Amino acid sequence: MRIKFKLTDEQHIEIIDSSNDNKIGQIFTPAGTGGEVESAIQVCGFDEAFDLWGCGIFCSKVGKKAKKDIQLLFNKDSTRDPFLGVGGCAKCYCNPCDCEELRVKSLKEVLVEKM
Repeated sequence: MRIKFKLTDEQHIEIIDSSNDNKIGQIFTPAGTGGEVESAIQVCGFDEAFDLWGCGIFCSKVGKKAKKDIQLLFNKDSTRDPFLGVGGCAKCYCNPCDCEELRVKSLKEVLVEKM
């Protein structure tokens, strides 16, 4: 599946499955449920996060320390569910709780799971 981005305004981007134009995620700022984290973005709709790397493009002005980048994996089966989380975990919104799966995986783990 290929994804594309649709800028909805200066602070919101929709993540779209390019094969059928379904919205499968979104990026927005400020982050947090109440928009309380002004210097952050929030990315919603991905299934897995993997490969935390040093970014080859950005660095800190002080000490030239490299910044990080991360890869996020989306699936075409994403859909909006207004009832997700009702009676579920306050962190992952699943019932029963699925927090064990909320971690950054190595590329090797992701590839082995796909095989």
